[in-house]
Amino acid sequence: MRSAAAATDYLIVVVEQAANQIQRFSNGTTDWNGSPEWYWSAPSTDTWKYLADAKRRLTANWDDVLVCCANGTASTGGRAAMVRESDKAVVWTAVVPGNPHSVERIDGHGAIVTASAKQRATGDNYEAGGGINLFVPTSHGGLPPTSFADTISTGFPGAHGVLWDDANECLLAIGDNELRAYRLVTNSSGIITGLSQVSTLAFSGTGHDLQPDYASSDILYTVGGDAGNPDHGIWKTRLIYNNATGTWSFAAPARLYDWYFTKSFSRLPDGTEFWVDATSAATWWNDTVGFSGRADSVRSGAKFYKARFWSHVLS
Repeated sequence: MRSAAAATDYLIVVVEQAANQIQRFSNGTTDWNGSPEWYWSAPSTDTWKYLADAKRRLTANWDDVLVCCANGTASTGGRAAMVRESDKAVVWTAVVPGNPHSVERIDGHGAIVTASAKQRATGDNYEAGGGINLFVPTSHGGLPPTSFADTISTGFPGAHGVLWDDANECLLAIGDNELRAYRLVTNSSGIITGLSQVSTLAFSGTGHDLQPDYASSDILYTVGGDAGNPDHGIWKTRLIYNNATGTWSFAAPARLYDWYFTKSFSRLPDGTEFWVDATSAATWWNDTVGFSGRADSVRSGAKFYKARFWSHVLS
């Protein structure tokens, strides 16, 4: 049973792979045909194919931006970027190794983080591996470089999601069989020089999406697969700091839904749940974004991969 919720109007951002656009819609309507309220089209190059993630973030020097990434089909990898909301200018972009599935910006440091599920061998051929790559500015207020910091980046097979937990100042990442929490290592100038893994939550399968619950302090994550994987579905946990021991841990996870092939899931501030489910194991998109408490929103011919809360604001 999908829970009911209040009919509050919020803005939703989606990555849509048929047009290869980032698009914005209102959750107050079910008909998402016609021109989106806001959209940005990815360039027609191999590194920009298959947009995979988009998150709205606030910056001091570039106003509100959409951090985004694409899997790409080039032998060099995919791509990440910051796109300014007001004029749709690309204020920063870089090629990302592997097949980037998720992207985040670390507030207060200006660093861009990407998660690639696999290493790219050539074109669309992959080999086992993948991991977390960081693009770290050399000074506060500067743009990230176009090359990732090799000494900071860390291997994480199947890495599919990254999220900056602003309240706890931890970087969260999800991939094959694990949800991880990292603390930042910085130098005397506050520049990121490394990651220190402080907690791990184990499960079976491919961790796919990682999002905040905007109605609580929970972390929401999805695990792929069907009945053959006992840990598939939608889960919640939260990060806990023990003052007595100075250690971090994840709370015991609780399964919210026994769903298959969920590509993204989150809750809006009023408790409305929204998600993208693939129709089968053979696909990774849908023309529908589901909402609790009302009919789903549909865009004919669309290939939605992920849906996010547009108005995310960091403290």
